Amino acid sequence: MEPDIKELIESAKPYIEDKLLQTRKKFELVVASLSDTKKKSELLESIREVERDIKKLHASLFNENDLKKYKLEKNDLKNNLSGVSGEKGIGEYKILRNIPIVSLNQHSFNQEINALWSYMQFFEKEYLGLLSEQNLRLDYGHAYQRDKFYTSFNETNRFIQRYGELLEQIEDASIRGNKDYRERLVSIQGKQYRDVILRSGKFLHSLDGFIESIFEAESNGERVLLDPEKTVSISGNQASIEGLTSKDALLDLNRFVKEFIDFLKIPEIKKIEDE
Repeated sequence: MEPDIKELIESAKPYIEDKLLQTRKKFELVVASLSDTKKKSELLESIREVERDIKKLHASLFNENDLKKYKLEKNDLKNNLSGVSGEKGIGEYKILRNIPIVSLNQHSFNQEINALWSYMQFFEKEYLGLLSEQNLRLDYGHAYQRDKFYTSFNETNRFIQRYGELLEQIEDASIRGNKDYRERLVSIQGKQYRDVILRSGKFLHSLDGFIESIFEAESNGERVLLDPEKTVSISGNQASIEGLTSKDALLDLNRFVKEFIDFLKIPEIKKIEDE
């Protein structure tokens, strides 16, 4: 007999709590980057709500509506009844689950950073070439936005690489026995980690909004995709979208971006301010 929802929640408590803690962590990262008082206040209330839900979970008061709030499905709970970490739930993602995870470098043991790096490299190989005039012909306004994503991607990638360089410097300072220098580097590691997550989230939310605006305009009768049946050709790469129409390739990119955003759990904020 299949367990009811209360039994599932009770059995998968460690998994659910891990998801809630991840959500709180992401909110805290964003709060630390904001100077806007109103936005900060809204996110602080969101953090308090997560904390209340964690208490509900501990008190066995967490219910099906609470699951929906965190986009948790019954199948998620069934697949994690042993209480393994939410990171093992990558099977939920139809695209991400097929991407091999490689380390940022030999000093990177943070699973989230390594996954982020792997997915960004996959994006570069599979999808970045789609965002070109050759493969995705758009009206003037959208073409202008499209062209900015090359620069935005490279800047985001550079943030991740700098984090890797910091890990190398920390390891080098340890080997040389330079304790003071190592402690200074470790003290800025948290901020650089936050920058990587926020910059990546900002890039992905921006790309998601761009894609959605194209399909929304098209559904309203505007001609934005100027050659939707054009066959995509990615120079130098054997990309999975090779040979698709530009419209179908854009739909595939849309699915990837939404999975990536859900994996990062970064809330959408129109303007993420630098400290």
